Parts: sequence; structure tokens; C-alpha cells
Amino acid sequence: MSRRHLGLLAAGLYLVSVAVAAVIAIANDDLRVFYLGVVWEWAGGGFMLGDGFPEAGDMAAGLAVVAVLNAWMFWQVLRLPPRADKGADRRVIRLRRLLYLAAAYSAVLWLPSELLPDALAEALFLLVWAPLWVTFLLVLTGESWRFRALGLVFAAICVALSVESAIDELPGVVWPNTGWLLSLVDSAWLLMILLAQRRDERWSRATVTLGLAGLTMPFAFEFFGALLVPFLGPEALVINWLSDELNVFYTVWLARSAHELAGPGAGSAPAGVASGGPPRAVRIVSAAVVLVPVIGMIEPEERPRLTYSGWDDRCYEWTMQYRPYGDTRPEDRERAFICHARTTMDGVPPMFPDTLADQYVLAYGRRLCQAREREEQVALLEEAGSERSGWGADPDDLVFLCPDVVGARQPDLLRSEAEKKADEDRFVAEENARCPEAWPRVRARREGTSAYFLFEGGGYAVYDPEGEIGEESWDAALDDGFVGAAGGAVTVMTESENQPMCLTVKAFDSAPPLRLKGWEQVTEVGVVSTSGRLLVPMMEDGAEQGTAVRLPNLAVKGPGRYRVRVYAGGGEDAYEQHLIVVFPGRSGKKVEYVR
Repeated sequence: MSRRHLGLLAAGLYLVSVAVAAVIAIANDDLRVFYLGVVWEWAGGGFMLGDGFPEAGDMAAGLAVVAVLNAWMFWQVLRLPPRADKGADRRVIRLRRLLYLAAAYSAVLWLPSELLPDALAEALFLLVWAPLWVTFLLVLTGESWRFRALGLVFAAICVALSVESAIDELPGVVWPNTGWLLSLVDSAWLLMILLAQRRDERWSRATVTLGLAGLTMPFAFEFFGALLVPFLGPEALVINWLSDELNVFYTVWLARSAHELAGPGAGSAPAGVASGGPPRAVRIVSAAVVLVPVIGMIEPEERPRLTYSGWDDRCYEWTMQYRPYGDTRPEDRERAFICHARTTMDGVPPMFPDTLADQYVLAYGRRLCQAREREEQVALLEEAGSERSGWGADPDDLVFLCPDVVGARQPDLLRSEAEKKADEDRFVAEENARCPEAWPRVRARREGTSAYFLFEGGGYAVYDPEGEIGEESWDAALDDGFVGAAGGAVTVMTESENQPMCLTVKAFDSAPPLRLKGWEQVTEVGVVSTSGRLLVPMMEDGAEQGTAVRLPNLAVKGPGRYRVRVYAGGGEDAYEQHLIVVFPGRSGKKVEYVR
């Protein structure tokens, strides 16, 4: 297969994967799937949709543009035929390899780097780009020493800022955000390279033009996107967002620069530099550009380290999503404890002062683990200067530092979400199995039996989910002490609370026989269903009350008026049991059969 055909194949496969992602996104009504197929990243829950953000259609159009550009990038990069390095000196060969590596990183290798720890990913970025920033300046021909010196200054600043970014990702290190400065200096370095390439016959005008596009288009899109927001509204943000996805021109420029470097004249050495290799002075300066910023940023080990606050993005999964110990990787457990210790969520003060270094926070945490009495914990927190010393230490926080100690006292804190969910499902299934059908001899058009888990205060409702459900039915039930109805809802009060009860529902096409024997309370009321549904809520999505299994829609005749007959019984030794009978009926009158 020729290189040209390989480029077409890669672009075609990418577009096919994008098309599949688009179909899945449409089927599931989830634009994030299309986003994943286009840019190979999973977007967050909000994904720029909602008030103040572009419509889904505008975002989809922007993604389609990015997909086409990415396909063009794969075709351009992979269609370039290989060239031999015959006649090229070592610096040219080295630069070509660095350029191809940078192009691969920009196109696809960034994806596996996302799976690495943040500090390691930043270090990988530095290893790819730092040699390129220096080596490119050494192979340019016809440039003055002043030009190269200025380029080396820019390269040194880029290396220093990249080292700072890598160190900032280490636990316990906080640096100012200098990403904007790195982008600015790197752009200045690239502009110098493009000026030199234009004067160097080894590179074509097309390559230089693509480099200029890679340099200017992201800034232009971001500028004009922000400028147009007051006039076009949120839709203009799509233009702004595209600025982050327009690195395709830069990637193609990297690949073409490497390819054309092996053309005629590739072996030429820079003016004033011997072909056998750069002079000792140039090698020393180039090495210093890379190494000196690294050495200068090494911190003394004894220096107190401060890390992120509880509001930091890197703490989000513990302070906002409440990731438990069982779902936290061993290497992240100290971070999780520090995040909990420094959080100020819900307006609470941090466990330790902001000025206390991480080493001391961890040391105090381990001492808190060994404290058996609450008074000991309070004394330790007071010693550390804690603003919440009177509260003691929360085992949910300490478990990340000393799982053996906390787990021996509260083993539930060691479980993962999956284990907790399995236990909850097992408990719900067992409780549901204890509930028999309340009226087994009479078959209804629709029926079902389930355990109903009651919350504080007890009570439940039969309601139209699309109707107006206010407080009227609850107030009426409280006044009656048993059943209240208003609009599209019927509320039933229970004797039990904070425990399961048994509930059977039956829906008939017409009024069934009245059954009173064995029931302590029987009341019938009227309800209106405008949507053609009358439901009992199921316990799902984190709810603390509802049925164990989904019960059927009780509005068998669709929209209209229905009668709801409520039976209640059961004793102290057995679960409270209710029977709900629903059938069409125009009357809204309340009737009490047994009280």
C-alpha cells in the first residue's frame, strides 16, 4: 500500500468512526458521544449545554468542522512518502526525528499521555518539545548569531515554564498559573522559526503558510469568538471553542517540515558552523538552555509543601463527588485525605490552617488515627490550630490514611460504591420477598406488589407525574390522618416510618367488590389524570423512599377521572400492609368505609 493510500485509509477510518459516534449520539440523545468520536475525549455532564451556552445544533456543527479538519490532518501527515537521510548531518537527522515525534504527539500520542499522572504527563511533554525548541535553531541556515541567541532565550523560557508546569502537578506544590506565558513565548519562538524557514530554500511556501495558519488561527478564532458574543449570543462561543481544536495545521506543519528537511540541501550546515558538528560553545549553550532551568527549579526536600485547596479541580472527586475509600487508588489516598482536610465546602472551616504544610497535615492525621478517645482528637486539633477542633475528626476522612484502624471500627467505610450498591440491592430484594400479595383471589387488569421503603414521617402518594402536585393533598392527608386528595395526587399517611411496608396495587376497568374484612382503615377518594398515568414512585437514583420494584400505571382508561380506594392494616409484629384499588369513576367525593 502506498503512502498516499495509507493517508486516505486513515482519514476514511476516522470519518467512519465519527459517523458511528454520530448515530449513537442521535439514538441516545447524548451529544457527548459525538464529542468523544470527534476529539477522543469524554466531555463533562454539562458539556456547554444550557443557559448561556450554544445550542446542541451549533455544537454539533462545530464538531463536524473539527472532524473534517482532523480527517484532512491524518491524510496530509500519512500521505508524505519517506525520504532517505543520505548526506544529512547528525543535527538534521536528529531534528527530523524530533519533528516526526512531535507531529505524532500532537496527532495521537497525547491520548495515552492523558492516562498518566499529571506530573508524568507534563514531564513527557517536556521530553518531546525541549530538544525540538533547541535543535531547530541549530539547523537553520543563513541566520545571524543574534537571531539564534534570541531564539535560544525563547527556548530557555519555554523549557523553564514547562518544568514549572510539571513541578506544579506534584503533590504538595503550588505555583502560579503560567500556561498563558508559555503559549505566548512558544508563539514567539515559532514565529522566528517560520521567518527563518521562509528564507531557507529547504522548505516550501506551502509549509510556511501552514505554520502561519497553525500560529494565528487559534488566536484569531478565540479573539473573534469573544468579540462576537455580544452580537450573536452564546452561538458565538462555538467559534471560541474551536480555537482549542485547530492544532491540525500545526501538526501538518511539523510533519511537512520534517519531510522537506530531507530534500535538496538538507545536509548543509548553518553558516559559520563546521559540518562535523556544532562547536563546543554552541553545544554548551544548547545544553544549558535545557538543563539550567531544570536545575534551578529543584526544591529543597525540607521545604514545607502546600497543596491544592478543597476547591481545587483535583479534589473534585472527593469533596464534591464523595468518592469513597474503596474506589480510591492507593496512590491517591493521601491526596484524598488532604483534600478532605482542606475543604471548605458548605461553609465549614478547614480541618487544619491553610498555612500548615502537607507533611504536618499528614502527620497530624496519622496521630488522629491512633487517638482512641474524642478528647485526644480535640487536643491534637487544638495543637494544630484547627478552627473545628471541637468537632473531632471524621472517620470518613481518616479512613484514607489509616484504613486498618478505621476499618476495624467501621468496616462499612472500606467498601466501594459497587459493594455498597450490591448490599443495598440484596437488602431491597430480601425485604421485597417478605411482602405477599394483599388480594390474591381477584385478578385485575393491572396489578403488582412491592415493599415500599418509608422515610422520615412516613406516607406516600399515588399521582399523575405530569399533573400539578402541590401541598394540598399532603395537607388534606395530615388533616384527615389517613387519606387526602387534590388535583392529580392522592396522599396516604402510614403508621410506620423509616422502615419498609408492603403495598399491593390493582387497577380495574370498573368498580370491584368492596372488601372490608381484615382491614383496619378503608377510604375512597377521587383523582384526575390529565396525562393518562397514575403512578406510585419507585426508589431509584439515590431516593430514600419508594417501591422496591416498578409498579404499573394504574390509569387503565387513559386520561380522565378515577376512584382510588385505599386499604390499610397490619400490626406491630408484621409490616404495615396497604392495598390500592383504582378504577374509573367521575365522583370526587370522599367516602370512609372503615375508620
